[in-house]
Amino acid sequence: MDETFINNIENRILDFATDKRNIWEKKHQIYSVIFEITPKCNFKCVHCYLNNHHLSKEISYERIIEIIDIIYEKGVLFLTLTGGDIFTRADFMDIYMYAKNKGFIIELYTNGSLINDAHIKLFEKYPPLLIDISLYGSCEDTYYRVTGVTGMYNRVISNIKKLLKAGIRVSIKAPVLSVYFNELPKIKAIAEDFKIPFRTGFEIFPTIDNDKSVQNYSVSIVEALKYEFEEFDKRPRTFGSEYEVELVNLKKQRPLFRCKLGRASCVIDYEGKMCPCMSFRHIGKKLTRDNFDEIWNSFGTFPGMKASEDYKCLDCEAYDFCDICPAMMQFVYGDLEYVDTHFCKRAQARYKYYIEHKCMEEIIDGLK
Repeated sequence: MDETFINNIENRILDFATDKRNIWEKKHQIYSVIFEITPKCNFKCVHCYLNNHHLSKEISYERIIEIIDIIYEKGVLFLTLTGGDIFTRADFMDIYMYAKNKGFIIELYTNGSLINDAHIKLFEKYPPLLIDISLYGSCEDTYYRVTGVTGMYNRVISNIKKLLKAGIRVSIKAPVLSVYFNELPKIKAIAEDFKIPFRTGFEIFPTIDNDKSVQNYSVSIVEALKYEFEEFDKRPRTFGSEYEVELVNLKKQRPLFRCKLGRASCVIDYEGKMCPCMSFRHIGKKLTRDNFDEIWNSFGTFPGMKASEDYKCLDCEAYDFCDICPAMMQFVYGDLEYVDTHFCKRAQARYKYYIEHKCMEEIIDGLK
């Protein structure tokens, strides 16, 4: 099929879908899937939630095609391919083009080190919506300390340059670790020099085997909040900023899940199991043509799930500023309503800063 035709159709679908997202979410109509096509990776990152699962058996090409067909038949428009690292698969380009020819709007998550000239040539003709690349530091030494592999920093930077030169959209994300927290300004500067989006994530969750030792690489709550507040103060103070919009009074509604869990998207893991999200992968079920509707409809119970009247968070003034994840609490502690005080401290600090407009130094000192 002609690449110009495909790209024009995709742009029209993207415009249409952007207008319809809220409607689909209210109707529990699936439109987006994150598909973990492999657990394998050429990196051995110290914080990886897959841990040693890169040694696991890889899902077959035939099974991937079957799953792509199923979600296509169910009306999915947005498909994110992730891993592991997707480029470890020798058949990646075949998988990509199969999904592309189905008409999916595709995003790719990768560490960026295995992208080669053949991939770039393919993406020039049939571009993904975005390639999101994780950056683990601003020099070779830091990269090695995180990934356990030498020579990767320069290779990733080189591949970003090649992608951008080819006109392919790229973004950078930095899962923030104590190993390179002090390099964060340099990493952000790299994204600014490339004129591409940049985002961070401070939460390091246990592995899928519930190994909490990876959380030892997290930065302290003081460091994380100081960075967040300083970045917020650099933004233009306009109505609509992240914490300046009129807050919805969530306490009256008592939703247990305040994210978009179960509304219009799901995850399919590297074993072919369909899960509500990455944090809820432990309740995933093997996907087949016959059980898709059953599994998807079971996810529809989450948006309406109410917190119990005894849920401690309902009495907290900082409730709207808390990003505690009940799914992760269920996985780690066996209780959806378990309250990890780490999140409480962060939410309270945000409330004091964004609502009470207290001095950042005063808030930070109170956490030490």
